[in-house]
Amino acid sequence: MSSNSKLLLYGVMLTALAGGVTSNLFAQCGVERWSVKTGTDADAGLVNLNSTAHTAISSLRALPHPQNLPANNRTQPTETTVFVLNATLVEYKLESDSDYHLVISDANGNTMITEIPSPSCVGPGSPFMSGISASRAAFDARFKVTTNFQTANIPVQITGVGFFDFLHGQTGVAPNGIELHPILNINLNPNASPDFTLSSLGALNIQAGSSGTTTIFAMPSNGFNATLTLSASGLPSDATANFVGSTIQGGSGSSNLTVTGGANVPAGSYTVAVTATGGGVTHTLNVPLTVTTGSGGGSELMVDGGFESATASGNSAPGWTGTSTTPGFNTIIKGGASPHSGTNYGYEGANVSQTDTLTQTVAIPVGSAASLTFWANIVTQETTKTMVYDTLAVEIHNSSGTLLATPLTLSNLNAISDNNTNGTYLQPATINLSPYAGQTIQIVFHATNDHTLPTTFRIDDVSLKALR
Repeated sequence: MSSNSKLLLYGVMLTALAGGVTSNLFAQCGVERWSVKTGTDADAGLVNLNSTAHTAISSLRALPHPQNLPANNRTQPTETTVFVLNATLVEYKLESDSDYHLVISDANGNTMITEIPSPSCVGPGSPFMSGISASRAAFDARFKVTTNFQTANIPVQITGVGFFDFLHGQTGVAPNGIELHPILNINLNPNASPDFTLSSLGALNIQAGSSGTTTIFAMPSNGFNATLTLSASGLPSDATANFVGSTIQGGSGSSNLTVTGGANVPAGSYTVAVTATGGGVTHTLNVPLTVTTGSGGGSELMVDGGFESATASGNSAPGWTGTSTTPGFNTIIKGGASPHSGTNYGYEGANVSQTDTLTQTVAIPVGSAASLTFWANIVTQETTKTMVYDTLAVEIHNSSGTLLATPLTLSNLNAISDNNTNGTYLQPATINLSPYAGQTIQIVFHATNDHTLPTTFRIDDVSLKALR
């Protein structure tokens, strides 16, 4: 509903003879194109409920948005067609007009809205009443719907009538405003198996006698809600692995994995197999591990990796150059509230539809084993915990600025938890830059926020060590 729309509030008095208590139930229903949404419009009889068209989210999103949306008539043929599509139910909530707002997605991350009106808001004579009532009951039997978005991440098959809504920033809205409204049938696919996926913050690079840390993330799907137990294998001799938090509750969260190499750990490339088991499901994630020999911590190639030499907030500092598509935005913060150490840090994102970069040019000596690490703090306002909207890419460019590789990408999904705070930093990722020995390269932190809700990426204590 648009910002200048009004809501019609009406009361339905229910009298219950239970100990002499009388209760009032007030339903709040919408106004804007409400007859079309609920099947009491002048064209409702044109909808053939005995015929369905199987479609996909991408096909519906490709339809042109009508120039005019009549209040009490339908735009044919879309709004007189009953569509059937299979998708993933991402999240849902109860709207102020009493609709159940369901955001669905396809495998490519394309989303759209589907809605189930309250039967009490459907006027008499609607041919959709029985389908709406059945869909509402089926949804209530599976979920407890509140006024806050809740995640589901389960497969669904939805049958509903095509409908074009006005665009006003709805969560999950398709670019053309297409919806299935109302839903006439919903199959929550009870045969789908609960599951989870694993991902990591990045590879591990360690030197003999030292350690390295990465973060392991777990993401549940299809209602998975079991405790995961983590273990690691595939380590070289004289190396150990330790998890800070060897379990992940409910299959959702993260744990830091630290690999420590003894003095006699052999140099080479390895694969650490991280295994998570819970709820009868087991998955393994392979994390690359590189071990180098040598003494000392290696020579530092970065200039002012902590941004501490910046004399003021802005887009430049010794060694660093920043850019932003938002005028007046500072990609380097001096005296900020949330450094990892010191007082300054790199700062990207923070606004919708914004792209920022922080760049430093470095020369890696010939024959060096080069290892890049940095600390990242990610705070997001995105409410969907299963879709990537905003990203921070670590890019390697040549000296002329041509992109060579993107060894690591973080996103809004890497915000540690719902209560992530500005001071919470991820353990540093380790990126092997040894293939660029003998070259001058640009290291670019490239943040991109889409048009939905912003994600803030803070970067601090960047280090590039060259070991000979």
